[in-house]
Order: sequence, then C-alpha cells, then structure tokens
Amino acid sequence: MVDGATPAAKRRVHTAHRLTAAARRRTAEDGLSGFTVDEICDEAGISRRTFFNYFASKEDAVLGFTTLWDQHEIEQRFTAGGEPDRPGVSANLLDDYAGMLVERWTEVGLTPEQVADLVAAMDREPRLLSRLFESIRARERADVELVRGREGLREGDLRAQVAVQLVGALGGACMGRFLEPDNADPLHTIMQRRLAAAREVFAAALTGGTQ
Repeated sequence: MVDGATPAAKRRVHTAHRLTAAARRRTAEDGLSGFTVDEICDEAGISRRTFFNYFASKEDAVLGFTTLWDQHEIEQRFTAGGEPDRPGVSANLLDDYAGMLVERWTEVGLTPEQVADLVAAMDREPRLLSRLFESIRARERADVELVRGREGLREGDLRAQVAVQLVGALGGACMGRFLEPDNADPLHTIMQRRLAAAREVFAAALTGGTQ
C-alpha cells in the first residue's frame, strides 16, 4: 500500500489481504473445491456480501484479483509524461514505465509471505497458474497500448512492445530480488539499478566497445 493512503483505503487493503491469505491457505490445504466462500468470510470476520465487494470468485481471491485496485491515477501520471503530438520514443519512457510498474506493485503490497502462500496454492491447483499467466499477458497488451498512446506511435509499432517487454523482464528480476529474505532495498532502488545496467549494456553494444 502506498504511503499517505487514507485510513479507509488502508482498511480496505487490509481486508483484501486477509481474504486472500485465507483463500490461499485453504486452497493449499484442501483445493478450491474443499471450502466455500462462507468459510473464508467466517475466518476473516466479514459478511458474504462484503466478500463479493472485493472479489468476484474464490479463484480471484486466491490470485488477489480484487476489484478495488483502481490504478487509473497511476496510469494517468504515466501517460501525461509523453508528447503524442510529436510521435517518437521519449527519453524518459523507460524510467516512467518502470516507475508505473513499481507504483502498481507497491499498491498491491506484495511480501515474501504472500508470494509463498500463492505458490503453495498454485501447487495444489495448477490451473490457477494459467489464469495468472492470462492476466499477465492481458496486462502486457494493455500496457503496450498505454505506451503507444503516450508516445503517439502507430498501431503495431514494435517500439511500444519492446519497451513493455524490456522493462517487464527487468521488473520480474527486480521483484525476485525484492522478495529475497536478505534484501533491504526498496523496490524503486532495485529497479533503477537494473535500468542503469541495461543502459550500459546497450551503450556498449552500440559503440562496439566495453564499459
């Protein structure tokens, strides 16, 4: 959860996390068919109606796909950094896109414990993995369109896809490092280090020399 959030927003995030933790634990123990939504609600101390204000199904609760994550403002800040009237790739595109990814992940509030619980649930229910990959692919396609619109690029311009795929790959490595038990660095710092290293690699390739 981002710093500076209102108490009400923090309570909503806390409730969503409690429901997800309960759903993941029960899935790891009994499988998706081994418990009901009502049992999750009893464990989390909320009503069935409240559950469906947060999640559309048990599967969504396990994966953390809550309807409450509104990332419109985060995406607006990203798109505002471009100049669509001057088509091309802006110098700050990769930094801005990386920053948007970090904001999204911070909003969700991932921790090593949450990731471990999700892995345990998917080990019991492998079909959840394909659902997760589908969501990742859909998010990537949507982000390509965000980049294309921000930069004023034509449909099918590979630069939009490459920007998303490149930063996304770096982001996966960053998240892996962030979740390691010995890590003490914020996610933003880890991401900036990898972006700087990527720039050095590309610069060396372009000049044909070593750095």
